[in-house]
Amino acid sequence: MQQPRRHRDVVRALGAIEGDFRVGLACPLGESQPANDEGIAAILAVIVELTNRFGMEGCLPRMRLTACSGTIPSAHLQGLTERGVSRFSDVPAMLMAHPEINLVIALTDSPELLAELRRSVPVSVTLLDRPATVFLCCLLELAKASGRCEIDLRGSRNLLARIVDELPDDIFFLDAQGQILDVNRQACERHGLNKEALLHRSSSEVPAGPDQVSCDSESLDGPVLATLTHGRESEALQTWVDDQGRVHYYQVTTYPVFNDEGQLERVVEVRRDVTLRTEMEKRLQQAEKLAAIGELSTYIAHEIRNPLFAIGGFANSLLRSRELSENSRDKVRIILEESKRLDRILKSIINFARPTASEVTEVDINQIVSDTIGVLGIGCEERGVVVDMHLEKELPKAQANVELLKQCLINLVKNALEAMSGGGRLMVTTAMERQQVRISIEDTGHGIPLDLQDKIFNPFFTTKQTGSGAGLGLAMTKKIIRDLGGDLILTSRPDKGTRVDVYLQPAAAMEEKARNRPEP
Repeated sequence: MQQPRRHRDVVRALGAIEGDFRVGLACPLGESQPANDEGIAAILAVIVELTNRFGMEGCLPRMRLTACSGTIPSAHLQGLTERGVSRFSDVPAMLMAHPEINLVIALTDSPELLAELRRSVPVSVTLLDRPATVFLCCLLELAKASGRCEIDLRGSRNLLARIVDELPDDIFFLDAQGQILDVNRQACERHGLNKEALLHRSSSEVPAGPDQVSCDSESLDGPVLATLTHGRESEALQTWVDDQGRVHYYQVTTYPVFNDEGQLERVVEVRRDVTLRTEMEKRLQQAEKLAAIGELSTYIAHEIRNPLFAIGGFANSLLRSRELSENSRDKVRIILEESKRLDRILKSIINFARPTASEVTEVDINQIVSDTIGVLGIGCEERGVVVDMHLEKELPKAQANVELLKQCLINLVKNALEAMSGGGRLMVTTAMERQQVRISIEDTGHGIPLDLQDKIFNPFFTTKQTGSGAGLGLAMTKKIIRDLGGDLILTSRPDKGTRVDVYLQPAAAMEEKARNRPEP
C-alpha cells in the first residue's frame, strides 16, 4: 500500500539523519527515586518498546538502547541485562565509556538534576527530559491505536468489497453527476472489461450486458436521474435485446447516499437480471387467462350455441321456402354464412380451453418436418420464398403427436410466410439442444415490434385484418407444445426477421421420467 505523502516526508527527513540513534538512559540517582517507582517503570517499558519498533521499521533509522545510569527499576533489571545494556553510576561515566551515544533520555523530574545533566552532556548529544519522553510515549500509543484502526478499517473495507463482488447483481457506485466511480466484479465479468474501462463513464453508456441494445433509449438513465433530482430511491424495469434477438429484463434500482450535511454525494445503482422471473410471471398470467377463457367457453357452449343452432336451422328452412324473393334469399344466405363462421369461432374457443387430449408416441421429427414443408412448398414458391432446410442426422425420436405437431408447424410456417410478402428466405433446422429435440423456423421478414412480442401468444390477439381469424393460432400452437411437455421460444428483431424454437422431450428422457414416477 502506498504511504501517505506526509508519512513519506517524515521518513525522508529521518532518513537524512546520519547513522543510528544510540540511546543512553539517565535514571534518578541514589535515594532520589525509589527503585520500584511505577511511573519510571512504565516510561522505561515504553522506551524499550520504542527501540524495538524502530529496529523493525526498515525505512527508519535504528534506535538502540546502549547504556543506562542511576537507579534502574527492579522490574527491568533482568531484561536490560539480557539485552546487553551497560549500567553506570552516573551520566559522565556512561558517556565516557560509550562515546557513540548521541541521545540521552532523562527520567528524572528534579530541576536541579536536569540542570546538572544539561551542563554535563556535550553539545553533540541530544538530551530529552522527562516531559519530552512522556510526549514521545503518548505518540507511540497514538501510533499503536492508529495502526489498530487502520487494520480494522482495511479489514472492513476488504470484507465489504468481497461481499459486493460476490453479489450476482451489477453494482455501480456513481458520483453526484452520474459518473461511475467504482463497480463490482460481476459488472466487469458480465461486460468482459476491466474496471478501468468502466470508470468515469456515465452509467447510461453502459448497457446491461455485452452486445445488448436498449429497447427504449430514453429510459436508460431514468432511475439515476430521478434519484439525482429528487434524492429518493428509484426503480424501473428496463428491456434489452441481445444480438440474437432475445429480450432480457433488468430491474434497475438506484439508492441515494448523503453526506453529514444531508447533501446527495453518491448514488448506488443495482441492476438485476429478472428475465427468468418475468417469464415465470408471464406464464402465470397466461395460465390465469386460460382459466378465465375456460370458464367463459363453458358459458358460451351452453348459452350461445343453442340459439345459434336455432338461427342456423331457421335460416336453412327459409332458404328452402319458395315464397322468398331472390333478394331475400341472398340476405338469408348471409345470415347462414355468418352463423357458421360464428360457430367455427366458438369451436376454436372451446377446443382451445380444453386440455389437449391426444395419443403421444415416439415420432420422427425429421420426417414430420419434411412432410410439413413439402405440403407448404407450393405456397413458398408463389411468394418468392426460398426454403433452406437442414435436418440433423441421427436425431433422436421425440415424444409428440404427429397430427398436432404438424398443425403447430403449419401455423408457424404460415406466419413466417405472411411476414415475407415480398419474398425472402425460410430456414428450417432440427438439432439437439439443452438435452431436447429442437425445431427452428426462422424467416427474414419484417420482424415483430417489441411491444407486440409479449402479446402475440395471447388468445384473441391478432394483427391481421378483421375476419381473417380469431387470434387463436399462435396461442393454440404454444398450448399444444406445452401440453406435449415441450417449450416454445420466440426471438425477433424489427426488420431483421423472426425465429421460433420448438423444444420437445426426447423419447428416452420421457421413458426415464415414467420409470422414476412413483406409483400411486
